[in-house]
Amino acid sequence: MIDTLRRWATQRGYQVGWGLPAAAAAARDAVVSRGRSGELEVTFYRDNLAWFEDGGRIPWDGPAAVVVVVMPRPAHTVGFTVGGRIMEAVFPPTYVRYRPLFEEVRQDLQRHGLPGARVEQLDVPLKSLAARLGLVRYGRNNVTYAPGIGSYCQLFGYVTDAALPLPADWQPHEPALLDECADCPICRAMCPAGAIGADRVLLHAERCLTLVNESPGAWPDWIPPSVHHCIVGCLLCQRTCPANPELPFENSGIVFTAAETNALLAGTDEPEGPVGDGIRVKLEQLGQSYRDPSLGRNLRALVEAPSPAL
Repeated sequence: MIDTLRRWATQRGYQVGWGLPAAAAAARDAVVSRGRSGELEVTFYRDNLAWFEDGGRIPWDGPAAVVVVVMPRPAHTVGFTVGGRIMEAVFPPTYVRYRPLFEEVRQDLQRHGLPGARVEQLDVPLKSLAARLGLVRYGRNNVTYAPGIGSYCQLFGYVTDAALPLPADWQPHEPALLDECADCPICRAMCPAGAIGADRVLLHAERCLTLVNESPGAWPDWIPPSVHHCIVGCLLCQRTCPANPELPFENSGIVFTAAETNALLAGTDEPEGPVGDGIRVKLEQLGQSYRDPSLGRNLRALVEAPSPAL
């Protein structure tokens, strides 16, 4: 079974690791304990991570193993028609079709990587779990890096009843920082929001530009819209990181017409007719939601005060 699993991953350009459910429990408990102790800002933890308190449960009695898959992902470009020209905006790796891929990888893993076994999605902090399986190490920016891939990847976590032998003395790895981060100040200097502090390794996630531009509402006073450089998310700390390879880009092939772009920029209720239909179809292809109010706001920031291209 192990040979089949490794061959499945290699053929697809993935990396894969597995371990005992104790690794998933440790990943969950590490995040929960930091939230409950106040290390993580209270509102940020409540709104974004508290749901992990009930995650990581094995949905059956009997033998089980946890499996993490690392998939390399490119950034994707999408076109918006502004002022008679096409403006390209960037979706960082993982944003395009993030959620649909979990089920697609699960089905593929069950059919071809672990044939005959039960495979279910595992809801735990995946960076923490992947680190405990020895697949990734953390950067100073709290993003995880896989050997040969860097941080441009998506992590998938599953639980299976497949027989995946481990050494009798197997224990989860302790999460570790990249060696390159020891004396490197680059990501901290590049962060426009001050989320990467000098006071600790743990990210001040409540200040991260990614969180800010994923959340609805007006820009906070301490985030000038001019620092916005992707349609969602942020790439500044990753693209300037010496531990990363060059970021691959892939053209999504999707271009929003002038009418569709104007409707998104207006941020009004979902339009009826061909314009609304066009927006819905294109966002569905990207795995995004039209009803996300941050999308139009972020697009306006790019149009009104574009940053230099990354």
